[in-house]
Amino acid sequence: MILSSQEIKTLIKRGEILITPYPEIKETSIKIHLSEKIVLKPKAFILSVTKEKIKLSPNIVGFYDGYAQLARKGVTTHLGSMFVDSDTNEHLTLEIFNFSDKEIVLEKDSRCGQLILMEVKWESFGTSGSGISSEAAPS
Repeated sequence: MILSSQEIKTLIKRGEILITPYPEIKETSIKIHLSEKIVLKPKAFILSVTKEKIKLSPNIVGFYDGYAQLARKGVTTHLGSMFVDSDTNEHLTLEIFNFSDKEIVLEKDSRCGQLILMEVKWESFGTSGSGISSEAAPS
């Protein structure tokens, strides 16, 4: 189940999600920003990290999605895997590529994507498939 803004705020208050600095929360996601100014030459690829440090509890996972406004300029931002695992406690590493023929400047603190959060329902795994029984799942 994708978490709503209200559910995200509740989990932040309970300490199950910790994001510093305090995040900008949309209807069903968290806005993600760049930690530094980046000058992208045409067809250039770089690695960078997010401004936000993300800490998720064992029952929360996320998916990173790039920002459409950047894509319209020819820039993609994504993770090696768009999946953000439970128990994550780090700044996310971004892979940024400029597909355009123009130099593009991405300012520090500018939006680069969003993080969509979901709750893991351990009891749905049972003992088949994952090898994790509901008794062994985190509480």
